[in-house]
Amino acid sequence: MLNQQVDIMKNLLLALSLMLSPIAVLAEALPFESDLDGLLKDHVKPVNRNGIDYNGVNYAAWGEDPRHPEVRDAILATDPASLSSREEKLAYWINTYNVLTIDLITRSGEEESIKNLGNLLNSAWDKHTWNIAGEAHSLNNIEHDIIRSMNEPRIHFAVNCAAKSCPDLRAEAYSADKLEAQLEEQTTLTLGNASKGYMVEKDNSVRVTKIMDWYAEDFNQNDLKLWLETYRPDDIDADTKIRFFNYDWSLNNQ
Repeated sequence: MLNQQVDIMKNLLLALSLMLSPIAVLAEALPFESDLDGLLKDHVKPVNRNGIDYNGVNYAAWGEDPRHPEVRDAILATDPASLSSREEKLAYWINTYNVLTIDLITRSGEEESIKNLGNLLNSAWDKHTWNIAGEAHSLNNIEHDIIRSMNEPRIHFAVNCAAKSCPDLRAEAYSADKLEAQLEEQTTLTLGNASKGYMVEKDNSVRVTKIMDWYAEDFNQNDLKLWLETYRPDDIDADTKIRFFNYDWSLNNQ
């Protein structure tokens, strides 16, 4: 009888540990999510400009919002090595890329294009760095060396480069517990935007975001048709031609 009671107590403790651990880890790893959600919901709105539908950012209001430095500093204070799951790491780094891009725009006061914040020697994505866990990170380092190395092509529809033609900034923070649904929705939204993401043309061709040209190797090793068939099976066949939208680097402001 005593052994049975001990076993029951062990099972109860194990079940309680499994129930509480993910919540504790997630809350500790991503303390900025709630405020970032608020920033995105308050300062990101749908806009149509120059024939492009995009999520516009009110950079002036964002830069004056006291939540921004708090969110940025919380992100920079997070040690990525403390994140245990792939979902936690991906959500953290996507949020980090997007927040630091906005931080760059708001600190500089740039009103035309993020490309103006670079020079002939260094692009804007290489020139500016932030210290995370004792290491300097540029936007290019975060995107190419960290995020892309996780082999998730849908991240290209989640990271936002502050340009009108970039896949939209989501008006919600990314989080580990719903990352799969968020990435899937971002992909669907991008491929549903005929002004810059995906459009069927008359001559058995489709026009897609230039992102899929620049990063074609991430989409089934350059097999864009095969990758697109998952989302638009009725539009793609062996003879379909893939073309790309021109890219508008104008700032995605409101």
